Amino acid sequence: MNKNYLRGVYLQLAGTVTLVVMLALAAQAYFSQVAFERALTPEMARKVASIGTSVRSLVLKAVDNGIPFEAIHGAEAYFDDVHDDSKEIASINITDTSGRVLYTRLSTPPGAAAHFSRPEVLALTDGDAPLARVGDQYIVSMPIASAQRPLGMLHIGVNTRFVNDLMLDMMADVLVVLVVSLFVTLELLHFLAGAKLDHSLRVLGETFERGAAGNFAARPDQGLDHTFGALIRRLNGMLARVNVAYASLERAVEDSRRVPAHERHPGLPAAQAGLKALQQRFRFGIEPQAEASTTDAELNKVRAPLFVFILAEELTRSFLPGYVRELMVPLPWLTPQLVVGLPIALFMLIVALAQPWLGVYCERKGHRQTMMQGAAIATVGFVASALAQSVLDLLLWRGLCAIGYAMVFVAAQAYVLHHATPATRARNFALFVGAIMAATVCGPSIGGILADNVGMRPTLALAATLALLSMAVIRQLPDTQFAADRPAARVPTWREIGLLLRSSRFMAVTVLAAMPAKMLLTGVCFYLIPLYVVSLGSTQAMAGRMLMTYAVMMVVMAPLTAGWAHNRERMRWLVGGGLMVSGLGGLALLAGEQVGWVFATVLLVGLGQSLSISAQSALVSEQCAAEVAQLGEGAVYGVYRLLERLGNALGPMLAAVLLAAYGYRTSFVVIGCGVLACGAFFVLTARRHTAHESATTPMLAGETPT
Repeated sequence: MNKNYLRGVYLQLAGTVTLVVMLALAAQAYFSQVAFERALTPEMARKVASIGTSVRSLVLKAVDNGIPFEAIHGAEAYFDDVHDDSKEIASINITDTSGRVLYTRLSTPPGAAAHFSRPEVLALTDGDAPLARVGDQYIVSMPIASAQRPLGMLHIGVNTRFVNDLMLDMMADVLVVLVVSLFVTLELLHFLAGAKLDHSLRVLGETFERGAAGNFAARPDQGLDHTFGALIRRLNGMLARVNVAYASLERAVEDSRRVPAHERHPGLPAAQAGLKALQQRFRFGIEPQAEASTTDAELNKVRAPLFVFILAEELTRSFLPGYVRELMVPLPWLTPQLVVGLPIALFMLIVALAQPWLGVYCERKGHRQTMMQGAAIATVGFVASALAQSVLDLLLWRGLCAIGYAMVFVAAQAYVLHHATPATRARNFALFVGAIMAATVCGPSIGGILADNVGMRPTLALAATLALLSMAVIRQLPDTQFAADRPAARVPTWREIGLLLRSSRFMAVTVLAAMPAKMLLTGVCFYLIPLYVVSLGSTQAMAGRMLMTYAVMMVVMAPLTAGWAHNRERMRWLVGGGLMVSGLGGLALLAGEQVGWVFATVLLVGLGQSLSISAQSALVSEQCAAEVAQLGEGAVYGVYRLLERLGNALGPMLAAVLLAAYGYRTSFVVIGCGVLACGAFFVLTARRHTAHESATTPMLAGETPT
């Protein structure tokens, strides 16, 4: 039995729990959908009947005023007004008592005349409004009768496509809730039991492996707080008894050696040889607990607060542009499109500029205190954003949210790296990214559904509640203990920034790859798509589903594509190819303007970003080896991240300028063409660098040959 076997047991347990949760959620989704279908028909009939009641009242009022029922002037025009107020209405007809149509508007379905003349329809005399399927419409028939006599019938039709769209929309919401519930359940499982169980199985596996390898050195402090603590204590007790027996044997041999030679036992040389063989073959004594176990336990504590906090911010992604539009005030020096993009751009700009300084601040104050302060600032920002009266004060509150977000992000990332060793750095960073991606999957979709059903301001209030709840979990983090000889974090100097800006290799990977990718993400996904989807007559929930689709693509594809980046040449092709695929996403709207093509855009952008994002970060150190050797990895990556996040801030502004000048479709296409061109040019530039690398020595701009 080894730790790999025990980890397999853990994964099987986690998979079983996940399967049970998925089956329960799927059953709940199915029964919810059935209940909705059962309730939709009578609910639709009641809504149409309420519309018909107002139409019927107007007709009866005209008759009471002496206007003949067969000669009501302007009835059809009034039907148009009803349709304008209720787009689901597909046809309105008024017939006489024999079923002959007197007034009609909109599109009457085939077979309607026969339906109007059916005896059971003409026999209606009360206020019931049964729903009948006629052609491609559901017809509600209502009697029109004065105090003296029956006059005729009112027939209102609702297009079946409208009903089917409602069903599909509800089904999509149920599936979204299913996916989000699964992700949240997995995060809770990991937080409450998964990390502890995984760690306990690892400790148990190590205990078995040590015993099988002949390492009987005991760890008396191990297993006291673990899930398998009783078993580990018993195993350690057995090891302790072995050590006691060995110590007794060692003392007995030593005591026998000290007696006079003529009194020594004749078997002493054999006993000494056997004791020496035991020392060579086995290991005895007491050894301290492995440092990795403590590190893993401490590392897992940061995932839950990070997930909850990032989820709070992600809730706003799908409806923030629409919320800004509601708070719009005239600004003579800015177009409305730029005003809508300002809060997004300001948020990204503050995060970009603040992170280098916040890294230094985090080392002075500690990870926990920095995260607590950031979560508190963001909570105030969310509450104030929910109470904002105009876009001007919203800018201030979103700025607070950005400062809080940057503080939590920097502190959590520093916490993960602080507890990482060179061997575990990739695994630890994957835990950090995993929490962010899980929140990115859950947040936009649920935020869109909540914005449509309870409103944008209450959803912002919920985001504030989540940020506040994250503080309760952050309090469980330990105080940071920095090593005295640890190099202090610092902000890149202007000289370092200038040297890197003059390096063609560095600028190729930033200006041609990192910045266009981020401009596409924020400009298209965070700005254009939420506005465009609503402009097509869809909902904020639909925008949220699209952003969730992007996140799901990243979660599924990014780990796969990360394994493909084995060498520098492959990294370059992944980065350039990913940019070109993302650019094709913008061009997808050339094929059509419907919501389906917007989904195609999101899928291509998600696929392209997943291809390039992992290889892009790794390529910096590979392509800029000379810069790293001279300036250090911290300075190179610091400037790289700064420029990358400036791309985040520029994306909404570029999209807003294009939207004001050319409209939605052209904006998508222009940004897509730009990113596609950057990807192609990056590949060409990388090939040129490859051709010259073997013939020239890499040198920073500004250097002179020695």
